[in-house]
Order: sequence, then structure tokens, then C-alpha cells
Amino acid sequence: MSTQYLLPCRRTKTRRFVENFHGFLEVAPDAVAVIDQSGEIVQFNVQAEQLFGYSRDEVLGLSMEMLMPIRFRTGHVTHRMTYNSDLRPRSMGSGLNLLGTHKDGSEFPIDVMLSPLNTAAGVFIACAVHDMTIHRNMENELRRKSEELEEADRQKDNFVAVVMHELRGPLSVLTNVRGLLQMPEIGPAGRQKAMIVLERQTTHMLGLVNDLMDVSKMRGGQLKLQRQIFDLRSIVPTAVEISQSFVDSGMHELKIIQSERPLLIDGDSMRLTQVLSNLLTNAAKYTKRGGVISITTESNDTSALIRVNDNGEGIPSNMLNRIFSLFTQVERPESRVIDGMGIGLALVERLVHMHSGKVTATSEGKGRGSQFTVSLPLYFPDLE
Repeated sequence: MSTQYLLPCRRTKTRRFVENFHGFLEVAPDAVAVIDQSGEIVQFNVQAEQLFGYSRDEVLGLSMEMLMPIRFRTGHVTHRMTYNSDLRPRSMGSGLNLLGTHKDGSEFPIDVMLSPLNTAAGVFIACAVHDMTIHRNMENELRRKSEELEEADRQKDNFVAVVMHELRGPLSVLTNVRGLLQMPEIGPAGRQKAMIVLERQTTHMLGLVNDLMDVSKMRGGQLKLQRQIFDLRSIVPTAVEISQSFVDSGMHELKIIQSERPLLIDGDSMRLTQVLSNLLTNAAKYTKRGGVISITTESNDTSALIRVNDNGEGIPSNMLNRIFSLFTQVERPESRVIDGMGIGLALVERLVHMHSGKVTATSEGKGRGSQFTVSLPLYFPDLE
């Protein structure tokens, strides 16, 4: 029998198979492309048209590799030939992240189930294609949430360790002071020094406890403001007094440059004093001994500004976007020590936000110092 006779005969049988199978494919829930053993597409249902963006007439007679990214096509020919030698129902590329290609060139994740079809016209392979975009997105979201929970758990562990460290120091000092005060030979002068140390350490511990309580209130949405109209410049002396021990222990030079005109705002003076003292304490901790720290108050047309500058260790560029996140701490390069509990700047950001303001941090890099700027809406009596 001649080859010229066989080819038309095979085409006729294929056409009959396609016609008989067409109705079944159109009601299938998934996109289905049917190919022959050479990889030529012989049937393409409406769901496949919607998924890949091609009409049936555009793909019939073409290689199925056109439906996958170009970089995978050559290798897939080999895999297809291997499958032809072991025809059985199975998933394609089990365990692999398969990708389909839309007519517009976009790629999307897919899952493919292969089923051989033995017919009078020969063996065909039905490729049921399921769009996995939503599934992959859910997997990625679950993975992201899991990573966030793991990071939160790690931060909590670190936080507990830091709190223990922060409290152990003052408690150790208080224990020693108690022993000194019980010694009759200490004398009035020694007793006075011990009392100063006692006051400083108890004040430090009280600050730690207050910060912890504020974090609890912040996370529970219970932080409240006691608003009043006041001059923002008035908080500077109190904030300096609160942070003075940190400035003095570092032997820093503190410069204060106040605005010549009042900076009236509608806010909580106690909470904004806390904001400034936290920024000043942070500057003192991260500035080398004998550094220079400055506080500047000024204004523009709509906002009152407080700037805290230092010539200290600076902030790494990869930390600038995270510096105000709760439990975030910056490692000190020289000592490899992390100071504080990682909650001071988070409180600053939250309190400023509650005042409809904004706080930003800038730094030119390691050893170049840093600047924190608090911007708060000015109060204009004439607008009342």
C-alpha cells in the first residue's frame, strides 16, 4: 500500500476522532489540549482558548511546545518522546513548578495531567491544564505569613533576653548599693554618692517599665493623648533633663538651637517630651564618647520641626526603612553589642503619628552620624 494512501487515511481517522471527541472536551472543567505522538495539537477546547489566549484555529496543527516558555521547549521535546515510550495516566513534571505561556507572552503556573487515548486513528494524549495562579499565590502568602511568624517569634525571644539584660544591670547595682548603705563606715559622703546611684538606677528601671507598659498599650490600641495648645519649644528643657545622664556618661557636647518664634501645636506635651527624650537618648547611646549632639526647633509654613543631629555611628542603609519597627535594634560595630530593647523608636513613630505628624531618619552611612526629624502640624488660632 502506498504512503500517499496511508496519509489521507490517517488524516481522515484523526478528523473523525476530533469530531467525536469535541463535544466531550467542550464541557470539561479544565483547559484541554489533545496532541498526537509527534506533539502536534489536534484539539483545543474553549477553556484552553481562554487560558492561553489563542483561538483553536491558531494552534491546531502546531507543536504543543508553543504553549510553554521558550527556554523549556527544546528540553520538553525529549521529555515528550520519553513519555511516548511509557504511555500511562500521570501528572506532568511531578514536583516541578510548571509554567504556561499566554499569547501575550506572560507566564503563569500550571498543573498538567496526561492521559493517553487509544483510538482507531492511533494514540493521542489529552493534556488537562489547570491554572495554578491562585494556588501558588496562596502558597506564597502562607509562606510569607509563616516567615513573619517565625521572625516575630525570634524577635520575642530576643526581646525577652534583652529585657532580662536591661533589668539585670540596674538590679545588680541596687544590690551593691544596698550592701554599701548597710556598712557603718561608709560615711555621709559615701552615703550621698550611693543615694545618687540608687536614684539614677531606679529612674532607669522605671523608664524601662514605663516603655514596656507603653508598648502593651500601643499594641492594644490603648495609647491616649491628653491634648492642649502649647509651645513645642517648652518640651526641650524637660526632655534634656530626662536624658542628661546618658549625655553626661558619654561626655557629649549638647547644642540647643531654639526657634525665635513660638511653635504652637495641639498635642500632648508629656508624650512629645517622651518622643524628644527617646531621640536624644538614642543619639547619646550611638555616638562615640565626646561626640556632638544638637537639638534644633524651627518651622515652615505649616509644620513645627524638631531635629536631633549627632556625629555618631550612623545608620546602615539597610536599616533606615526598619529603624522604627518594634523590636528592631542596630548593632554597634565596634562592640558588637545591641543596646536597648528595640522599642524606643517604635514608640516615637507611633506617638508622632497619633499627632498627625511624621518622623524620618537619615544618615550618610557608617561613621557619618544621623538626623531624626519630627514634623508636627502647627496650630493657628485664627483658624478656630
